[in-house]
Amino acid sequence: IRRQRQMCIRDSSVYKFSFFDGDRLCSVIYADFTEKQVRADNYTENIVKTAFGRNSTPSWDDFREFLKERCIPGSRSGLNEYLETIGADSSDPLDILPITKGRMAEDDQRLIMEKL
Repeated sequence: IRRQRQMCIRDSSVYKFSFFDGDRLCSVIYADFTEKQVRADNYTENIVKTAFGRNSTPSWDDFREFLKERCIPGSRSGLNEYLETIGADSSDPLDILPITKGRMAEDDQRLIMEKL
């Protein structure tokens, strides 16, 4: 089932990623996984808190890198145990993000993903 969900995310339409710092919405990212297009709208003037910083026109590669940065590194020791603990089948950000919401130990940011 998890593999089917992952393929559906990659092979279908548009998803919305809401990027928060605490309770404050900082950026909304619209990602079209079919066309590999991305658009980001910022809701704060604090560039450090936005998803792409000063980059107002992120590329698909910028978006994929952003998703990777909100997940555990693929080279991390104990990765398989971590993935098993959270119930993820792989270290792919699209498998991890729905579970972790992109939370990291060093900040108060989170990423909420929803299909449009």
